[in-house]
Amino acid sequence: MDPNTQFDYCAIRPCADDKKSSHLLNPENVVFDQCGKRNERIEARARIVGGRPGNSPWTVSIRNREGVHFCGGSLVKEEWVISTRLCFSSCDADLTGYYVLLGTLFKNPGPNDPNKQAIPIIKIVCGPSESLVVMLKFERRALLNQRVALICLPPERYIVPENTQCEIAGWGSTGGTGNENVLNVARLPVMNNQNCSVALKGRLKENELCTSPLKVGVGACEGDFGGPLACLTQECWVLQGVITPLRICARKDVPATFIRISMYV
Repeated sequence: MDPNTQFDYCAIRPCADDKKSSHLLNPENVVFDQCGKRNERIEARARIVGGRPGNSPWTVSIRNREGVHFCGGSLVKEEWVISTRLCFSSCDADLTGYYVLLGTLFKNPGPNDPNKQAIPIIKIVCGPSESLVVMLKFERRALLNQRVALICLPPERYIVPENTQCEIAGWGSTGGTGNENVLNVARLPVMNNQNCSVALKGRLKENELCTSPLKVGVGACEGDFGGPLACLTQECWVLQGVITPLRICARKDVPATFIRISMYV
């Protein structure tokens, strides 16, 4: 895989003023605008596997023709979402009737939910070979408000500092720890790639990043795949990773791996 290969779209660019290729170890010179902001007072009373209450206004629910949630995604432009290729049968999948649901904390919101937005998906764009990243384009632009917000994209090849506290979010299985009908959020600390590679016996790829395993068993599970690993940088939330399937949910002894988005911006 060539990490310099670009997506075959031009609608999305990083929300940073620094356009130079970088291998940053700290975020002091990174400036974000028009993304990564949320109303911290909005909370959901539920839990991801071992997680805590929270909200994530850039997390979208991807629905099939029957309206059933099957994966998550991250809103990076009003008409574009980033998710994972593992949620779809192929890069040529027929997504007629598929749509995204935004603006609600609930997996199955009622008909009178005033904030929900259901928008058809009209295009799927796969990233570079072996990247496992996909872009989904909407039929129309999402309306941004306190329940729907854009998440920032990182600078090119940005490295998240070790022990940075990041968040995962989704409507997936909670393993009996909470209400799966509500958007759930959990905090995970970033693990440096050298230590993660040792823990995974050398199986870590350059386009992946890790979070440390926690003794309480916190992590993503089925239904969360494609959703964000969001990290706070300069008071803005940045999409640093994408959730991918794990053999066992929320393992206490093995780091969790994510697609590293800074390889593809």
